[in-house]
Amino acid sequence: MSETHILARTRALAGIDPAALAQLTRCTTTRVFGRGDAIWHAGDAPRGLVVVAQGLVKVVRPAPKGRSTICGIFGPGESIGDVAFVRNIPYPADAIAATDTVSIIEAPGDAVRRCLERQPELGMSLACGMADKLSALHGKIDVLSAGTVEARLATLILELYEKLGDDFEDGTSHVPLALSRRELADLVATTLETTIRTMSRWEREGVVATLSDGFRIDDLEKLRRAAGQSDDAA
Repeated sequence: MSETHILARTRALAGIDPAALAQLTRCTTTRVFGRGDAIWHAGDAPRGLVVVAQGLVKVVRPAPKGRSTICGIFGPGESIGDVAFVRNIPYPADAIAATDTVSIIEAPGDAVRRCLERQPELGMSLACGMADKLSALHGKIDVLSAGTVEARLATLILELYEKLGDDFEDGTSHVPLALSRRELADLVATTLETTIRTMSRWEREGVVATLSDGFRIDDLEKLRRAAGQSDDAA
């Protein structure tokens, strides 16, 4: 998919007309990262509007005692770091490549602001892009308020499935995002040991299996019951 097509379906740029979009695309830079590479660090100054073109990016907020928190996970066509860019403040969190290959498109800040001056409706699109980030934070609140550790883990994996998952003819589903047990524990605010026990039990029971490139959901209905989302949930 071309840069123009990717930017055209990015919520933060939805208000830009085709001619201006083509002009903006001519100014963009594409950068490629490998898993674990930092796209930026907390404290870095935004240079422009950044859109994920390929792969997945996790936004991670460092903690004073060394245990970081994953604030969100973003994929192709999603902008990242919008609030820092619009407010012209340093990034409050790290952006880390979460898949083997990640490519991002960066539109220079001056070029985006020139578009904004000519097309005020672009401001509404940027606001909608920031609203999407707020929705992502609300999703995390949903995970943390789901109840037991098992319910929180199930809710998290189901949210990742809804956002990223693929269904196969054999009835299984694949979530193409590799997360360590520590990352899962941090995402649902529990201990590493409890996460290991829960995920191991699910694997024995044929609910969710951990793969090198993500998770395989073998029984979607059982996972929904664990999250309290099934009509016949206890």
